[in-house]
Amino acid sequence: MESARHPSPHNEWSRPGPPSYCCVSDDPNAHADNLQGWSQLYDQLSVGSFSGEISGAHFRSIHLFRESTNLGLRQSCLVRSNGWWFGLPVSEDHSFRIDTRRVEQGSIAIRRGHQQFELITPPSFRIFGLVINHQALISHLRSVLPEDDTISRLELETLESSPRSRSSLRHLFSEILDEINRRPVVLNSPTACQAIETSVFEAVTDLCTSAQQAKETPRSEMQHSHIVKNVRTFLLENADRAIGVPELCNVFKVSRRTLQYAFDRILGIGPNAYLKILRLNGVRRALCRRDERISVQQAASDWGFWHLSQFAKDYRNLFDELPSDTVRRIERSLR
Repeated sequence: MESARHPSPHNEWSRPGPPSYCCVSDDPNAHADNLQGWSQLYDQLSVGSFSGEISGAHFRSIHLFRESTNLGLRQSCLVRSNGWWFGLPVSEDHSFRIDTRRVEQGSIAIRRGHQQFELITPPSFRIFGLVINHQALISHLRSVLPEDDTISRLELETLESSPRSRSSLRHLFSEILDEINRRPVVLNSPTACQAIETSVFEAVTDLCTSAQQAKETPRSEMQHSHIVKNVRTFLLENADRAIGVPELCNVFKVSRRTLQYAFDRILGIGPNAYLKILRLNGVRRALCRRDERISVQQAASDWGFWHLSQFAKDYRNLFDELPSDTVRRIERSLR
């Protein structure tokens, strides 16, 4: 099965890269690799040329970043540290999906490190990500709220906060990243870094104390999300053979109509279109591997494309470039 490269869990909090960074990419695979301290695998779901940017900063106990992507994506994610991830859309009118839940406007997603999760994000999506060391966060919450059960709220996975709290958090995150972008030298000051960390911890404490569990996703929608997720897993586990909708209906004991409705509701596309998109993304990742070169014909055949001219047309329609263009772009980047 194709998956993100997930290392064994460890209990140390370590800085995975330089104190601050900013990476721009025209490829979803390279973009996924640019997020430091994570293991990720992206599938491009919407049509067009990809454009993504990640800017972030590392401190002693936190990693703060801002991610922008222009196309719809399905993301397999895992934080490679003993921490907690908080995901807050930059814009108030953005919503996204995490695992089987829909994260509505005004909600914040939370996941623990070393636990794989899935995101489905829309086109033109921007999100703040905050990863906080587990022990540092727990110690802080217990010191400032010894009688409060705030820690248990971290397990709720999605929190609905007040507009004031969300606005305050977005403003703080923007100020930190923008100032570091203007003056990277600020990260050379231990006192300044400590002050930034203190501000972030206080903001997260305020969030946890004021937020409530987000509204439950309707049961039928969660069931449809499970179908889509299980279908993807099944397809990747059987990538060496062609699979169609009739087999999927038989394997998952659902009608063609139910399968169609599940994909339309969760991804906005039908199952046949998704099968093709998934296979095209598989070819693209194979062509983008830097450690193992493979021909376009071989990669296409490995993912079940036997009509090369039609494959090339479908590939260009999704990624806005021919597979040969992808190969040339990767070769230029290796020089």
